[in-house]
Amino acid sequence: MRIGIDARPLSYRLTGIGMYLKYLLDALQPASGNHDFYLISNTRIDYNLVNPMWHKVEGHVSRKLTSTAWMQGCAPFLAMRLGLDLFWSPRHHLPLGLLPGIRTVVTVHDVVHRHYPRTMSPANLLVERLLMRASLMRAQAVITDARCTLHDLQRWYHLRTAKVHCIHPGVPPFDKSRTAAAPAMELPSRYLLFVGTLDPRKNFERLFEAYRLLDPARRKIHLVLVGARGWKNRAFLQRLENSPLKPFVKLTGYLTRTQLAVLYRHALCLVFPSLYEGFGFPILEAMALGTPVITSTVSSMPEVAGNAAVLVDPRSPQAIAAAMQRVITDGTLRERLIAAGRRRVTRFSWQRCAQDTLAAMEKVMQS
Repeated sequence: MRIGIDARPLSYRLTGIGMYLKYLLDALQPASGNHDFYLISNTRIDYNLVNPMWHKVEGHVSRKLTSTAWMQGCAPFLAMRLGLDLFWSPRHHLPLGLLPGIRTVVTVHDVVHRHYPRTMSPANLLVERLLMRASLMRAQAVITDARCTLHDLQRWYHLRTAKVHCIHPGVPPFDKSRTAAAPAMELPSRYLLFVGTLDPRKNFERLFEAYRLLDPARRKIHLVLVGARGWKNRAFLQRLENSPLKPFVKLTGYLTRTQLAVLYRHALCLVFPSLYEGFGFPILEAMALGTPVITSTVSSMPEVAGNAAVLVDPRSPQAIAAAMQRVITDGTLRERLIAAGRRRVTRFSWQRCAQDTLAAMEKVMQS
């Protein structure tokens, strides 16, 4: 079988979908059998191929904003030239001009555009609305990271249950040797950690209000926010600039995996009270490194966290603050969460994810 993959998430700075694709391909390369794989992107693909039956097909359009148009226009011609049997998109949208004989699989990580459209950038919202439904109808199989997304697709798009496969990702790994040898970072002695892009869906305003309720200045507890600056957050950033708590809040921006691991290891806990997540890698990352987790009772987060986190109503700053207080002060709770988290992450495997994803592709070719 000759399989094409939309590899654009590997052409830019890795975020959630990029990490999903990288670590899934790492597990898939040694287990892909006699299949030929073609990674296709509008620009250079930053990924190491070790399997001789895997290939890169790179375009010369580097602008991320035009990558969707490139994929829609160029991928159908590339698929014909390469003689593809199947095309897999790991990022919600298929090239809609593919010949009918080419089988298709699409992975959908979330349906933010249905639940919280106002939290998205206009460009991303437009692309989701234009391409999502048509891609789901064109696909012979749809993969989701979590059961809640599977149910959302059935609710919003009336997909048949047999067409949708829920395949959990694994835990994004950290290089332990590099982490141990990482240079010292300027960190507060006691801090709460948040990891995620500062967009409204991540609920950073209620997180900050909950933090304020802790009386952190008196207790010398800092808040460290890790991730890209995002969008629709100007009012919050201005409020933070004028707040007396500003000296206690650190915005790091995007960090390397090594830097992020150091922050996880030394944090009092990860506070991840998002309003909606298709999966939520930071939950598992923190657990893997022995950091207690507070997260939300909604969407995929209870499915990912199980009984290994404190679950809170993300719309209640008081509930978030109470959970912070418990985790900070209750040593027994902290130890229980750390132990439960280490057990929890063993349930998520990239090898199993790769096997199930390949099995879904092979099933499509046999149908």
